[in-house]
Amino acid sequence: MRESSVFKNGPALDRRSFLRAGLAFGGAVAGAGLLGACGGPGSASGGSGAKTLTIGTVVVDDTLNPMEEQFTTFQFNAFDGLVRRLRGDTEAVPRLAEEWSQKSDTVWRFKLRSGATFHNGSPVTADDVVFSFTELLGQKYANASLIDTIKDVRKVDATTVEIETTVPDPLLLSRVGQVFVVPADYWRRKGADGFAQAPIGSGPFKIESFSVDRGVEFAAFDGFWGDKPKTSEITLRYFSDPDAMAAALQAGQIDAAQNLGAQSIKTLDGRDGITVDTDFSGNQNMFQLNTSKAPFDDVRVRQAAVKAIDAKALIQAMTYGAGVLEDGQLPVKGVFGHSPGITRPAYDLAEAKSLLRSAGAEGAEIEIFGMSLYKKLYEAIGAQLQQAGFKPKINAVEVPVWVKTFRNGSDADIFYRGASYTGIFDAERPYSFVSSSKKPFVKDAEWDGLMKAQRTEMDSAEREKKLIDCSRHLLDRSYILYTYGGPTVGAHREGVTGFDNSNGLMLLLDGISKQGS
Repeated sequence: MRESSVFKNGPALDRRSFLRAGLAFGGAVAGAGLLGACGGPGSASGGSGAKTLTIGTVVVDDTLNPMEEQFTTFQFNAFDGLVRRLRGDTEAVPRLAEEWSQKSDTVWRFKLRSGATFHNGSPVTADDVVFSFTELLGQKYANASLIDTIKDVRKVDATTVEIETTVPDPLLLSRVGQVFVVPADYWRRKGADGFAQAPIGSGPFKIESFSVDRGVEFAAFDGFWGDKPKTSEITLRYFSDPDAMAAALQAGQIDAAQNLGAQSIKTLDGRDGITVDTDFSGNQNMFQLNTSKAPFDDVRVRQAAVKAIDAKALIQAMTYGAGVLEDGQLPVKGVFGHSPGITRPAYDLAEAKSLLRSAGAEGAEIEIFGMSLYKKLYEAIGAQLQQAGFKPKINAVEVPVWVKTFRNGSDADIFYRGASYTGIFDAERPYSFVSSSKKPFVKDAEWDGLMKAQRTEMDSAEREKKLIDCSRHLLDRSYILYTYGGPTVGAHREGVTGFDNSNGLMLLLDGISKQGS
């Protein structure tokens, strides 16, 4: 039995977990030395440029088991799910399922697409779909934590599958879109480890080679059911750090780069025919105030802390203006549950000092706890809180320690939780952290009721209202220290089109191309 879900069962604390945790909770990793030096399979293409292309990334995989990873480039390009729902999609998009319907609040029926095949030529069948879900849940691979409401997956006939949930689940289609279908017979024959060595999916690309030190080579799959990729061969080249990747981009060794450091906004844009792309792709800095003890058990002290934070100044200093403001609510624009009618309390240092005095908490010593990757951010926030009259102490720990503390609970006064919307752009994701862990920072029956109400609401419009009610409650109680959502920074060279960095950890490769040189 495998135990690798970060929040449910505890992570595999290897270099992949370390790097991916840093990327998933607040932005791209900056600085060298996280991984060994990396070369690359292939090089930037020359000549006509029509058939080959090389993309750099610091998002490193050490396995190609599609059940053991979450929201990776190899999954979305070499494999396929029943549906797909990415940021900006108002509805799920048909993939291996061409249509679906709800038989009841807890039963969904999916009709499989005719003509879809795996890379080995075998057809995608209902048996393959059922196996992919039951193996994922049975072995408790990483993606099992995304579908924990699923009770049963069953075959109706050769091209029809039913999925039953334990409770009505308004996010089921988003969750299902992150389960990738594998050929059942091939998986059984090879075993999980053997499959990861020679993976077979049904996506637009086949995997030609893979190395944890170099990267992944993709080749277009001629038998793909949908539109063919615009580039027939793409290399995803792994880098040890964003600075080395930026240098490779400038030198023309790669055509594009994913998850650069924020400093690239300043150093790369407009140089040598390079375009820098910044977007909020789902990684958010979520700071929570500990209301279970003094000083933040007093709402006036919490209000003082909220008013002491100049988030716009943080965005300018930490992201060169590319961060996305948390406007008095956790979901930012583009996330389901965001309300344009909610605004953050104005930055007001004088009022913050006054509130702190009225609570008799001037000089209150507070601990800000989080992973060491974001120590500079904690220091910037601590400096602003100090101006208001707090005495902050920074406790920045390594990622494994932070993960363990996230799960088991903390006595810190301010905890960096972070939140990743990747895959499910829904406000429920950060809301679920508010009262989580073995030492919850919030014990609030009204909050629990609001959360319960939205979790099983199947009417989208009604559920959106309930999510907004959650936001207003968090704002009224001042449970959250609002800052910003971190940008994902990517860049590409002149002539490259279709490079979309807005999905964060994952790149869709089928629409990327490069003009000949």
